[in-house]
Amino acid sequence: MSYRIDIEALRRYSTDGVTSTALTQAQQQRFENAVEDALEGRSSAGGSGELDAGEERIFVIEEGDSLAKLADELNVDFNELVELNQREDMPNLDKIDSGDVVFVPQTSPEEAAASPRNEQGVPEGEQDFVNSLYEQGNDLEYADDPSTIDYDAEVGQLSTDVQSYLNALPPSERQDALQRLYDNDWVDAGPAQMAIEQAAEDLNLELGETSHAGPEVEGQAREIIDRAKGESDPEEALRVLEEGYDDASPAVQSAIDRSSDAREIAENAASDFMSEAQAADDPGEALRIYEEGYNNASERVQQALDDSSDAQALFDEAAEWAAEPMMEDLDGADMPAAKTLQTMDRLDALTNDLDPETAARLMDAMLPQLEQAQQHFRDEGYAGIEIGIDGTLTLNDILDRIADTESGGDIANQVAEMGLFDMNGVRSALQQAASEGNRLPSLAIAIASLDGVGSFREEVISAAEQFRDQTIGDQSEAYYGHLEELGYLISSGGSAMTQEQLEAAIEDYIDSKGDGWSEDLEGLREDLADSGATLLEHIQQLQSLPDEVRSEYQDRIDGLIDDPNAQLAVSTALQENPELVRGEAGDKLVETFNELGIKGDDPLAVTLVGAYLNENVLGSTQDLDFTDADAMADARSAIEGALSNKPELAQLLGVSTSDLNEVATLLSGVIPSEPLPDGDDFGRVNGILRNLNNTLDKIDEKVLLRSTPFNTVFRTTAFTIVGSGLINAGHNFIENPDPRTAAELGVAMSRVGVDSAQLVAAYRNITDTGTVHNLKTAGKFVHIMGAALAGADAIMRFQEGDYWGAGLNAAAATGVGIAVIWGSTSWGGPVGFGIATAASVGLLIKESMEEPPYQTQTTADFLAHAGLSEEAADILIKRSEDGYNALPLLMRYGELHGLTPEQTVDWINSIPEGENGDVMLGALRDNLLNTLDDHLADGNVNQFDEHADGFENFSPSLGESRAGVLSPRSAFELDHILPQLDIESPEAYA
Repeated sequence: MSYRIDIEALRRYSTDGVTSTALTQAQQQRFENAVEDALEGRSSAGGSGELDAGEERIFVIEEGDSLAKLADELNVDFNELVELNQREDMPNLDKIDSGDVVFVPQTSPEEAAASPRNEQGVPEGEQDFVNSLYEQGNDLEYADDPSTIDYDAEVGQLSTDVQSYLNALPPSERQDALQRLYDNDWVDAGPAQMAIEQAAEDLNLELGETSHAGPEVEGQAREIIDRAKGESDPEEALRVLEEGYDDASPAVQSAIDRSSDAREIAENAASDFMSEAQAADDPGEALRIYEEGYNNASERVQQALDDSSDAQALFDEAAEWAAEPMMEDLDGADMPAAKTLQTMDRLDALTNDLDPETAARLMDAMLPQLEQAQQHFRDEGYAGIEIGIDGTLTLNDILDRIADTESGGDIANQVAEMGLFDMNGVRSALQQAASEGNRLPSLAIAIASLDGVGSFREEVISAAEQFRDQTIGDQSEAYYGHLEELGYLISSGGSAMTQEQLEAAIEDYIDSKGDGWSEDLEGLREDLADSGATLLEHIQQLQSLPDEVRSEYQDRIDGLIDDPNAQLAVSTALQENPELVRGEAGDKLVETFNELGIKGDDPLAVTLVGAYLNENVLGSTQDLDFTDADAMADARSAIEGALSNKPELAQLLGVSTSDLNEVATLLSGVIPSEPLPDGDDFGRVNGILRNLNNTLDKIDEKVLLRSTPFNTVFRTTAFTIVGSGLINAGHNFIENPDPRTAAELGVAMSRVGVDSAQLVAAYRNITDTGTVHNLKTAGKFVHIMGAALAGADAIMRFQEGDYWGAGLNAAAATGVGIAVIWGSTSWGGPVGFGIATAASVGLLIKESMEEPPYQTQTTADFLAHAGLSEEAADILIKRSEDGYNALPLLMRYGELHGLTPEQTVDWINSIPEGENGDVMLGALRDNLLNTLDDHLADGNVNQFDEHADGFENFSPSLGESRAGVLSPRSAFELDHILPQLDIESPEAYA
């Protein structure tokens, strides 16, 4: 079929005659020349050499077209078509070629009405007529010089065309035809819609409500609505509406959603409880009845009630009742603030038991009452509403109840702008919030947003700082104190232990402390988590201040979280309180972190991303069953929704939005496209695991670098999704509580370069069904994210040789993962996560080790778990003056000689076995303790290398070596001390 181009030969129209696409530059040039030649040919034949956009169009002929066929397809008069194309360049109109341009008249209203009918009985030419109306309306709406156009006359002419079309139809069809015309989308062609409305008025025809989604869509929507309206019972009418809605296409659903008739049906369904609420004598009881009915209603009914004038009347009447004391005669009143307090007490009683959203709607209705009261007080000779301390405190409580609602902030701001507060009352509420660990008062934040209150802003910022320094500071000190000894033990001995050795050491330590130790730790952790959540809320409240106000205090707001204790509290809160990162709240928190500059590989950013994925991605897959196709589709959609098109999250990660979209696709792609059959199908599972491996490789190669902690987080997420899906499908993927298998699996989940062979081996070899049952019912698999976070940090620390940090963090990391997976109650939750959190924010417990010394049997027992002999462990419990232990430096020394941790331990154990060996090991220890204090900043053993800068001592004296007063700066110097101590080189154990 031929196709249409616009008059300027810039665009080609689609078959609907409205939408268009740009022609290429070559096509534009070719058609411009063709149109010019055609106009010149028509002029030479005695016709017009100019185009009349209101009367004619341009079409391009395609193979097999003819003028007769064109006239039939476009519902135009053949003779008029021939007349428009009397041209010297086209002498034989019976022979037109592909690529020729021809001039086609606009479809007249009468021609459109007389055209053949389609299956629905609608004239086929009606769409052509609509297209013509739209084009003319569009030209009028976007005219180059509107001042030259008589719009009334032009709209009138279009209205005449509409009436001509309708009058050419049988009278019984005109109403439906008019509605069909009106149902079309007239955006960008407003004059055409005005013409249809004018024609309806002139012809005395009714136009029904429409969302202009098109005649077919609107017709289907009306049919569903009319069926529902035919039901006499309101509940049945709503059921019929919802049933039709569920079966309709998205376009029809959208049209129903915009229909006032549908809203009326929904509102009628609430008539029972609305009538009861309206009949209540007490406004508080009326709101209670309304809220109960509203909360139990469907979403459609709730939306209708949100717009209902009857529902609004309930809130207006309650607001009027609350405001009555403030509207009374104030003449001669000794305490006008008492009137205001009565109103506040009434509002307090009304809102106390209401949901925040309902209370916010009441307060929104209250604002006009407060404005009237403001004027009433002024008319009585006051500067405005008088409100004392008590009234302010009560109002503050009310505003805090609605603070998290959509309108809560605006309501507080309007109250502040009215001056409806007593500063002493606001200050009292502010100090109470800071001391009790509550959010900053909404009224205080609103006042701080006003002009001319700089000194009060200082008080608001100081209140948040006070909470950080005092409450969080005290809680952190107690938390550190509780973990201090265990943290020291892990940092001292962890680098020498396997994962199972470390876990056993920690379990023995906790057992020795009794049940109360873990319970106390859990309480301390809960306190920290609550305070961390409160601090985040303070920060977000302060970030909501107007830009011009906040900029002056931004450094101090940033500083609220730029503090080790605050970071510990926030990190703990992110792990313990999933509501902080769930859905919209999580997105807002990500935005806040970006504003504060907390992104990239910042430990808090890593923690936030892990918690975000844990809640929004893994939370949607923890019960995923790979035999359930619908559940798998829902999970894929949830993953895409959580990660796709999230520029703020991408900024936090330090990647582009397109990269993050790719990650979303990769993660959703680990869920099989087809469900697994019931039973054991190892071949299919093998394919799933190979797909997982490919996904891990793609995350490495295309999006996130191997060295970033986010890489580990996303890799572990992919692994977890697959593992959870296979478990719930009944496949024995992770079932053996054997510690060695668990440790190997923990490493596999976070290591780089896991291949399908390893994963399949893990699947085949782990077989205890009892653990799978516990794992599935507890939903614990998703919590491995805590281990992934710490594990990522550990990988980097080990690569850098940081044995202090790695020994603490990595040991806790994999241990946490294993403890959580295998249901351990000994240290997986409060202890493991607590230590990993402290490490992840740079607060290694070793930083506060001055007292007590820990040179006790407890330390010796702990070190013995590394495989150290009792004699070696007793010797190595001694600490340096700065509180460091020599074992991590011994492990570093062994590593520089190519030894594994186990080989280094064997070498250490051999030393006291020789003649006078216990003395020699003690001397070696003392020399290394000097090194830790004198040469290694913060005891960081990764600074100890094969050689030191400058002169190295290759001939240490026998006396100094055995007196333990040397401080070797390198492995080279230590190599020369060992012979003086009669200690064999560790190279013999490699």
